[in-house]
Amino acid sequence: MRRRRLPLTVLLMMAGVLGAGIAFLSAGPMLAGRTKELLLLLGGSVGLIVALSSLEVAMIELMAISYVDGFLKGLVVSTATVFAKDIVLAIALVRWLWLGLSRQRWDALHLPVILPAFLFILYCAAEMFNTETASMLVALAGLRTWVVWIAVLVVAYEYMTTRAHIERMLVTIVLLSLGTGTYAIIQWNLGFEHLYALGPGFDFYNRFGWGSGVRAVSTFVGPGALGDAMSLSAIFCIGAVLYVRGKAWLKPLMIGTAAVCLVALATSASRAPLLGLVIGGLSLLLLIRRPRFLFAVVVIGVLAVVVLNNYAGGAFEARYNPQMLSYRTVVSRTMGPMLNGINSAFERPLGVGVATGTGVGRGELVVGREAMAVKRTAGGMVENEYGRALRELGFPGLALFLWLLYGTVRMTVASFRRVRTVESRALIAACLAVVVSTLARLAVGSAIYLVPGGPLFWLAAAMAVRTAEIETASRQAVCEAAPEFELGNRKASRSL
Repeated sequence: MRRRRLPLTVLLMMAGVLGAGIAFLSAGPMLAGRTKELLLLLGGSVGLIVALSSLEVAMIELMAISYVDGFLKGLVVSTATVFAKDIVLAIALVRWLWLGLSRQRWDALHLPVILPAFLFILYCAAEMFNTETASMLVALAGLRTWVVWIAVLVVAYEYMTTRAHIERMLVTIVLLSLGTGTYAIIQWNLGFEHLYALGPGFDFYNRFGWGSGVRAVSTFVGPGALGDAMSLSAIFCIGAVLYVRGKAWLKPLMIGTAAVCLVALATSASRAPLLGLVIGGLSLLLLIRRPRFLFAVVVIGVLAVVVLNNYAGGAFEARYNPQMLSYRTVVSRTMGPMLNGINSAFERPLGVGVATGTGVGRGELVVGREAMAVKRTAGGMVENEYGRALRELGFPGLALFLWLLYGTVRMTVASFRRVRTVESRALIAACLAVVVSTLARLAVGSAIYLVPGGPLFWLAAAMAVRTAEIETASRQAVCEAAPEFELGNRKASRSL
């Protein structure tokens, strides 16, 4: 009698639990009295092993960490929390490489955007050795700001091979955004005092006071990251309403979550994400073209926002008003940094390199004093990603960057044109709206570097392509089955 062999995934999970237990016991004496560090070690060990067993689990873990990134960094100040996202993504890439070698298939490498992505990564790596570079560690941090999340496109595309994969990722985004959005509204009312009590790592939030209150950050690194997450998550929620099948309570939950995200966006008091949401939302409305659905979503969403806004202390009125969003403010906020980038590029056509100090952030814990080793001629933040590309990468770098972005938009638009069903068109419209929204927000900051905005951008592109491919394959299967069904009917009628 043959014994049934346990699946490799189960074996890896068992090994992960065992390894985490050993690590927990061995590190216990060294971390005595440091409960948070012990729990992080245990949970991290299990999570990394499980991520190695499945690309889907790795992507879900990456999104979960991205939504609580700021909270983890404040709770435990260490190198592990700073680079937790990078480690999970690296493990996912190792898993992808292993699967590619074993199956001799590299489907993601056939995506049309891979060539500009590869050339852009090479160029950014070369800019680490710019003559203006004062520290290779700072240059490495700068390189990370430009290229780190491109790998999400590859990993997400490789694993999202079925409709169920896409639906589970959408539900993950809905649940994460609902939790973090609700906490943002609570934080707007309570302030940061309850976080300060958890440890000194949350002192970083002192800078986000606003009048007599605070700009909410929820579980993110700052108000801007919260605003980006909420605006993009709201768009995903609307697109998922028509796509996700299953339990009846899911669709109302998604519409309600979108409303929570809008109010949470207001509590962040961030203007750039609102600009992106307006542009992305208009794109979504133009692409879906389902009047009844859109009317129902708008009515329910407005009512929910009105109700929830009462719990947010009128955050909308406090921040989004003619004084805060004047035409002059918007123009100066976008064109001023862009002109700085243009002037810098004319002085140094090949850029000043990626070692400008941008992107070091809390990585200063790792870089140390070298984080300050930035040349005066190279340092300085340009809060416009197109302008920053001109300053750091020069004219060739901007050309490659625009090629990469154009290829992403073109790939997503082509996917939208391929599909025929309402649900697929709605989801890809949401993905395209996320991409367009991100491109708009690049005019005022690093929209594809901070999490979860960066991973969501590349996830949207991968999801759009896969959705189109899944529908096309399903349509072809139906067409191939139809002639066989007709032939069987003819034979049956002849026999009669």
